[in-house]
Amino acid sequence: MWADNETEFDLLGFDYLVDGLVVALTEPRLLPVTIGVLGDWGSGKSSLMLIAAAELAAERRADAGEHSADDDDGEDEDEDEEASPYLCVPFSPWQYEDLDDVKVALMNTVLDAFERRFPATADEVGRLRAFVGTIKRLARRAGRMGAIVAPAAAPYAMQVLAPDTDPDTLKFVGETAKAIAAPVKDSLAEPETTAPADTGPITDVTQFRAHFAALIEGQTSVDAVVVFVDDLDRCLPETVVDTLEAIRLFLNTPKTAYVLALNQAVVESAIDARYPDLRREDGAGLGRDYLEKMLQLKVAIPPLSAPEAETYANLLIAELHLDDERFDDVVTATDENRRVKGLAVAFNAGIAGEVLKDIPPAMAADLGWAANIMPVLGTSLRGNPRQLKRFMNNLLLKHRSAARRKVDLKLPELAKLMVLEDQHNSDFQKLFDWQILADGPSPELIAAEIYARTPTESTPEASVEESDPPRAPRRAPGKRLEAPTVTAAEPGAAEVDDDVRAWADKPHIGEWLRLDPPLKTVDLRPYFTYSRDKLSFGVSASRLAPRLQILLTNVQSEVDRARRSHYPGVADLDPSERAQFFEALLDRAARNPSGIALTAAIELAELNADVVDALGDVLLRVAPASIPVGAGALVVRRLPAENPKIQRVLERWQSAGSAGLKGVVQSALEARATQQRKGARGGNLG
Repeated sequence: MWADNETEFDLLGFDYLVDGLVVALTEPRLLPVTIGVLGDWGSGKSSLMLIAAAELAAERRADAGEHSADDDDGEDEDEDEEASPYLCVPFSPWQYEDLDDVKVALMNTVLDAFERRFPATADEVGRLRAFVGTIKRLARRAGRMGAIVAPAAAPYAMQVLAPDTDPDTLKFVGETAKAIAAPVKDSLAEPETTAPADTGPITDVTQFRAHFAALIEGQTSVDAVVVFVDDLDRCLPETVVDTLEAIRLFLNTPKTAYVLALNQAVVESAIDARYPDLRREDGAGLGRDYLEKMLQLKVAIPPLSAPEAETYANLLIAELHLDDERFDDVVTATDENRRVKGLAVAFNAGIAGEVLKDIPPAMAADLGWAANIMPVLGTSLRGNPRQLKRFMNNLLLKHRSAARRKVDLKLPELAKLMVLEDQHNSDFQKLFDWQILADGPSPELIAAEIYARTPTESTPEASVEESDPPRAPRRAPGKRLEAPTVTAAEPGAAEVDDDVRAWADKPHIGEWLRLDPPLKTVDLRPYFTYSRDKLSFGVSASRLAPRLQILLTNVQSEVDRARRSHYPGVADLDPSERAQFFEALLDRAARNPSGIALTAAIELAELNADVVDALGDVLLRVAPASIPVGAGALVVRRLPAENPKIQRVLERWQSAGSAGLKGVVQSALEARATQQRKGARGGNLG
């Protein structure tokens, strides 16, 4: 299994991204510069920064002579880093959220790193650190006064506490005390930097910047101080803005560079949340504009393509089975294949045979099952390296747990089942409900798989197993399928229940059913023992792609016009994404029926007929007493009464709902009956 941490070892083929980042950081004419490393959670932002920092640490000036880290025995690592013209400083504001003022922590981290590299600067660093300490003390005093004085008055309170404090420092302290910020557009103006005039105490921001700039300029052996800021998109809105403001206000001086790893949409939303009253003319927040002004360059990490994901998974497996020397050979060959083949698979069992000649049997077996499940993973985990690694860790954990109990689970079958659980939990729940009623393979799954794998006029014959029979006939609803006798040679043609047909007709389920290995001959009961982590829970919003998370938030706006303006975006999602989106929305509606999620779900179901049944299932699970009258009225007005699920919902509300809910349903049914009678009379007159 694999540690879920960032690494300096590049298994993702990030060399082209690292090169772009290093080229920018080593170009003196670009300094000072702030660079954004943009990507989704788990896309590899932290690893990319670690790899770039390692390359910068290995840089040498042309007059320093050739040097290779391989020439060292490891004892001179610190000396090697000090020989680099780049001082790299890692910082995570997330680690300081509950412990310290983040702005102060960032400033002290940079100063501490500089003093460690250049001990002779201790006195000057001490003066700068003393000013940072003053800021911290003043912020605490302002915070105590802020408990009594209105937050907007914090800067004025500071003038009483320290009348000689300059305006920029007052503004900084006011931010720390949660005072109302000045408009963001104005705040992005750079403070003036002037040369230090004396050796006395530093008392204002302008002096701090001047002394900090002079400190760095004075070290001719350093071309740049590069600060790598990680985990910004994990932070609270105030921490995000505080970190950006510390860079802009205090530290952004010549010969400095700041690399910020972030999910752009999340950080923009955090800035909007920090300044809720500041809007553009079109009503949008200023987060995008703010970030555009902060970041001069961007390095965007794309999702892994299916071949890249397969290469990454195969390298993870090789890492488990090979010693360092042989694994280095594999990585070298993979890098060469990436350069030659581009986005094709750069490492698999065949390439392993060419590179290693003798593949360990356990590695060959693991590469075999990985080849079987990669079509599942490649289409389901959105090219996210962290999710891929976590999936494989979870898969091996379940498999090894079963092996300890002498339970023989096949990895490809287990992986296929886990993907359904991970990505489409309500469909997994339905399959589980079918399986627990079966004594052996589920007859519903047998029928669904035969139905999905049978060619139609638009389905190429080559994509269907030759052993599959003609498409199973439709069966009238109301009766559970009998388990047919199924063999590899003669699967048997079970009738297809309407519920099974509707399940199999979902695009993502049809695709899943057609993936190898087939499951129609497999008794899934032991598999469900080890793969049912989320049967009682809905899809977590954190597992959605970031843009779907944002869309999920937007469609739950309390403002009707704002909420409905995002409905077209839901309709434009591809079927798989829309299924995941609605599953998360319906989960929220079920957990809190009085919330806006249920209203949004009803309105969206009116516009997207394919989710009416799923909404009906949720409404049937929620106690009628928990359904607000307003939501009940929406269901009656907007959803098709002829839908069997909606009919059952209305009948249940009539018999067990609150008085208000019963009244709404009764009135609606009477009105509908009256309208139908009028229509019938009109037809007779015609």
